[in-house]
Formats: sequence, C-alpha cells, structure tokens
Amino acid sequence: MLNESVQSIDSSAVGTSEPPADRRAQIESAIAELRPHLQRDGGDIQLIAIDGDMVIVDLKGSCAGCALSSLTLAGVRKRLIDLVGRPLRVVPLSAVPIRLETRQ
Repeated sequence: MLNESVQSIDSSAVGTSEPPADRRAQIESAIAELRPHLQRDGGDIQLIAIDGDMVIVDLKGSCAGCALSSLTLAGVRKRLIDLVGRPLRVVPLSAVPIRLETRQ
C-alpha cells in the first residue's frame, strides 16, 4: 500500500534537513487545514519532509495522477506562502529522487 511505503520514508531518505520548529508547525497546520477540501473530492495530501524552502508532499487518492494536480499544488503553495510569509516550493513526492542507500 502506498501509504505504508510513504510513512517508511524519513527525511534523510530524501536528503532533507529539518526546518525551525515554528515553521514546520505552520506548514503542518496549513496542510491539515487544506486536507478536508481535498478529501471531499476523494483525494488527500500528506507532508513528507521540509528542506529549506522545499516542502515535499504526497498527493493521494484521486489527487494522485490527476490532470489538475499542478493546480492543487499551486493552491497549497499559495496557502503556505501566505501563512509562513516567505517563498516556498511545493514538490510532489513522485518528483523527488529518493536516495536508496539511506533506506533500511
């Protein structure tokens, strides 16, 4: 199941460094706020990691592979920028090369 495999990926597997706790909390809060909107349409989003200005998310359900997923990511990005107050990149997990040597 995709959900199980995604949960097994830690931030070291995608080469990330942890952001300050307050910024991470803001990003987590914004994603939690957006989830019900995506879930209403049969999709979902999960925060995977944060590396500097890059926020890695996993789109699930009907959002995964949707032709409009780029618009969804743009909306998530806008909300995060509004909340955090600084430019961020929102990248789907599928676009991030995972360093397999760090996975156990």
